[in-house]
Amino acid sequence: MSIADYIESKAQRKQREIKYEIWKVKNHDSRMRAQGALVGALAGVAAGLFLAPKSGKDLRKDIKDSVDNTVNQVKDSTNDLIENAKDSYVDFKDRAYTELEPIEEGFEEGKKVLKDTVEKTKANAKENAKDVKEEAKKLKEDAKDVKDAAKDGAKEAKKDIKEGKEEVKDVADDTKKKAGEVKRAEDKKNK
Repeated sequence: MSIADYIESKAQRKQREIKYEIWKVKNHDSRMRAQGALVGALAGVAAGLFLAPKSGKDLRKDIKDSVDNTVNQVKDSTNDLIENAKDSYVDFKDRAYTELEPIEEGFEEGKKVLKDTVEKTKANAKENAKDVKEEAKKLKEDAKDVKDAAKDGAKEAKKDIKEGKEEVKDVADDTKKKAGEVKRAEDKKNK
C-alpha cells in the first residue's frame, strides 16, 4: 500500500464518519420533533378537555380537530423519518458502490499484474533454460578440447621423456667409455 493509498483511505474513512454523524443528527432531530409533537398534542388535548368551558358538541369537535392535527403531525414526522431513511439508504448504497468499485478494480489490476508476472517468469525461465543448455554444451566441448589437449601433451611428454632417456643413456655410455679410457691412461702412466 503506497502512501497515497493510505492517505486516500484515511480521507474516505473520515468522510464516512462525517456522513454518519450528519445522518445521526438528522434522525435525532426528526425523532425529537415527532416525540415533541406527540407529547404536545396529547398535553394540548388533555388541557383542552379539562379547561374548556364549551358544550359537549363543541368539545367533541375540538377533540376531533386536535386528534386530526396530531395524526397529521405524526404522519408528517413519519414521512420525514421515511424520507431520511430513504436518503440514508441511497447514501449507503452510493457509498458502498463507490467504495467497492475501486476494490474490484484493484482486484482486477492485481490479477492482471499477477498474470503478467507469471508469463514473464515463464518466459525468463525458458530463456534461462536455453542459455544454461547452450553453456553446458559449450562447457562439454571445452572439456573435450582440454581432454584432447592433455592427451596430446601427455603423448608429447612421453615421447620427449623417451628421447631424453635415450640421450641420457648415450651420454652415460660415452661418459663410461671416457672414464674407462682415462683409467687406462692413468694405469699406463703409473706402470
